[in-house]
Formats: sequence, C-alpha cells, structure tokens
Amino acid sequence: MLHKSLIYITRLLNDYLRLRFKLTNDIAFLTSPKESDNTFPANRIGISMINLERETVTGISFNRKQVDSRQFRQSAPSWQLNIYILFAAIFQGKQYEDGIQILSGVLSFVQKNHMLTLQESGTTLSIEPVNLSFHELSNIWSICGGTYHPSIVCKLRALTVNEQEISDMSVAIGNEELKIDG
Repeated sequence: MLHKSLIYITRLLNDYLRLRFKLTNDIAFLTSPKESDNTFPANRIGISMINLERETVTGISFNRKQVDSRQFRQSAPSWQLNIYILFAAIFQGKQYEDGIQILSGVLSFVQKNHMLTLQESGTTLSIEPVNLSFHELSNIWSICGGTYHPSIVCKLRALTVNEQEISDMSVAIGNEELKIDG
C-alpha cells in the first residue's frame, strides 16, 4: 500500500506538472533521499519517503467481529499510517530558477489536490504541508547528504494497513442461566 500510494502521487504530480509547464517528459521521480555518492539526481523533483508514523488519534481497536450468532473472529488491529514525503527541487546552476518555478507547481498541486482517492482500492488520502523548524530541516538535509535543495515536506494522512488475517475464532457464550449449587 505504501508503494502504490507513492507511485500514485508521483503519477498525478507528473500529469499536473506536464500540463502546467508544457513538459514532454516526467520531471518528478520517486527516489532515495541520497544516492551512493550523497547526491540527488539533477534537474528533477525528487520524491522521498522520509518518515512513517502510526496515527493513534482515532484510537486502537481490536478487530473482533461477529461471524454468526455464535461465533466471533479476531484479527490483528488495522493501523492508520501517516507518510512524510519530501518533495525536493534538485536543479543545478542556471536551472535553479526553473526548479523554484517547478516547486511552486508542486505547492499548487498539493493545495489543489489535498484529498486523493486511490482508484484501485477507493481509499481516500489527504495530503498537507508540514511546518518544520530550521533545526528539523537541517537534520533532514544532513541525513540526505548535507546539500540543501528547495523543498517541502508533506504528510500523507491515514493510509490503512489491514491484512485481515484471522488470528482467533471463538464461540459466543449464550445467555443461559447458570445454577450454582452451594
């Protein structure tokens, strides 16, 4: 589900940027935060997953569902996950100004498409910018090799992971009256 969500956003973003800037090729790519030589590939929007967190605001439920009048099934609780995504404009030298324009396009895309629906599953995701302090931003770019690129971090909210593997079947205890002799 993580992969499908990130690929879907990358595809939608490329479609949006191609139309907005009259591009002939994709410019946004799902990529590692840093390559083996500590650099990003140049002249593109790099999209990287930089964190994954479990959403606990909705509570944690244990999936115990009634199968019939006498049986229940129990499976592991589903998880609500948030994915933190870094959109970085990696443009070198004279293309730096172009990179800022493309990053503005990314901002417009996020603002206009704050609710996304995965076509295959019908899952609705929300995407929103995350405010980072200079310290947090510095830490992210240090991990990514130390070279700062204009960027935005967004949170993709409420991706549900639920494998529906049944871990237990139990029989319901009826309302029959118990007599205890004593």
